[in-house]
Amino acid sequence: MHRDFIQALLSQDKSLLYPLLKGEATEKAVRFQVYQNNMVVSLQDALADIFPITQRLVGETFFRAMAREFLLQQPPTSPIISEYGAHFSDFIRHFEPAQSVGFLPDVASLEYQLLQLTHAAEVNTLDHQSIATTFDKTPDPSQLLIELTPNCQLLHAPFAIGSLMLANQQNVSSDHIDINESEYILLHKHFLYAKLSVISFDQACFIKALQQGTTLANAVPESDDFDLGGSLAKLIEWKLIRNIALMTD
Repeated sequence: MHRDFIQALLSQDKSLLYPLLKGEATEKAVRFQVYQNNMVVSLQDALADIFPITQRLVGETFFRAMAREFLLQQPPTSPIISEYGAHFSDFIRHFEPAQSVGFLPDVASLEYQLLQLTHAAEVNTLDHQSIATTFDKTPDPSQLLIELTPNCQLLHAPFAIGSLMLANQQNVSSDHIDINESEYILLHKHFLYAKLSVISFDQACFIKALQQGTTLANAVPESDDFDLGGSLAKLIEWKLIRNIALMTD
């Protein structure tokens, strides 16, 4: 009933809602219009809050028109507004007027992932001193297993959406960004909020190996350009290390 009621408000189908409204036909029509406008505007505002950069990239007018089409096809089924929009990126991918902005669905998907990560439960991680002490006391640090927090996600994006989002978040020009360049992106929770970092291929390989339970020695990629010290420093700075243990036979 809840879904049908919302669908009636979002569309022009008055057959479900009219019987629930009091008054004469003219009064019902006015009330229906008020309810409908309030519902549409509220949900459009909610989507704009969830996908602010997506809206900025296409403009408010286009975004709200696209949002209305999405609302008509997929009205909310839960009162928890942060859960709404899970399928918005898929909708954009098939939304004909947005086809010329090929990277837009990936931006929307990234925004939604960041929102979900922000709402994820906090996980305790090791501080710099604890990590340094463990390394100092270990005869062969190369055999250490570094466990990363589950609030740490690796993405390989077909477009430079990480750089684009960072530029928009920082209100700087994105003219220098080649949007058709693929990127490796690390999503991580820094204190209460989700953040993203654009990382190199070598760094992505290193982090993925650690996530798979590989020793430090085996996690280091075979690349002359890889900076182990710098990469470990970043993991510490971003508070991603949950535990360190010595590999046992």
